[in-house]
Amino acid sequence: MNDIRSWESLTKIGGADSRVVPATWSKDKYPDMPELYGGTSVTVLDVDGPGVITCIHVSDYNDRNGSTDQLAGSAIMMKVWYDFEDKPAINMPLMDFLGDIEASCDYYDTVYFSRVKESHNFRLPMPFSRHVKIELENPSVIDLRGYLDIQWDKIETIPKSSGYLFAEYRRGQLHIPRKKLELCNIFGTGSIVAHWFQISSDNPNCKRGEILCEGNNEFYLNGESAPSVEYLGSEDFYGYSYGFHETQSDRFSAIIRLDDLPSGGSRIGMLRCREADKISFTGGCVGILNYTHEGFAKMSDNDKIKNSKKLELNADYVSCFYYYKAR
Repeated sequence: MNDIRSWESLTKIGGADSRVVPATWSKDKYPDMPELYGGTSVTVLDVDGPGVITCIHVSDYNDRNGSTDQLAGSAIMMKVWYDFEDKPAINMPLMDFLGDIEASCDYYDTVYFSRVKESHNFRLPMPFSRHVKIELENPSVIDLRGYLDIQWDKIETIPKSSGYLFAEYRRGQLHIPRKKLELCNIFGTGSIVAHWFQISSDNPNCKRGEILCEGNNEFYLNGESAPSVEYLGSEDFYGYSYGFHETQSDRFSAIIRLDDLPSGGSRIGMLRCREADKISFTGGCVGILNYTHEGFAKMSDNDKIKNSKKLELNADYVSCFYYYKAR
């Protein structure tokens, strides 16, 4: 798929007719527009293709009874179906999909994701050939107030070289350093174009991301036994060095969350957009976070560190990998 910021894409004219679809809480002009009351679902887009979604703009969602707590919107689930398939291709919390992890990230600005005052912008293109449907679900008991709009282009055809956008979303707990963590497991031909990761531990050894940042990020492509893509630490995988010191962004990489926890540990959120350095594969991709070789690992066989101080801890994580995959 072409880079959305390449001059060829930006200067091309003809062949597309744009639409913007407003949805939820716009009662002045659209008094019958559905709202996200507790326990309800709203279809925000249901159109035939060929087409490509080019931008999703979403406000914060708050308790419509008066609270301005943005965490109320963290319960909203987003589901995307392509081409009348029964199973949604994307099924995850809306705010996480937008790069606002647990609706708690600081403001930041990158090429595909931005978190600005009271709003979010998502600009990874989402092509579809026959049809696309997007649904928001509010499984909580809170009646929510907010709005979004979706911009998409009606086009003549989707090139065979264009994949569909998917998102592999995971959350859970990992044991550092005893067990490797699988970050993604993608079959077929595709390219990873963006990803984010949040990890947290209240162990005081993890202040400002120490220890948490040490795991190698390894990617095994096409069924290989050794990683073709490997980064020596999560801070390097996300474009930084020597841990995490402050929230910041450079348009492609961002530290989007940095919380001090009560016992001296930390919660770190980081994001990377891969406009020019996609992780591409033709026979599948498995991503692994691996701490087992580190100096604090009890199972380390490195003689220089075999007798050094060992450390074990549990950490909570949330992650998402965005990728285009051949249909």
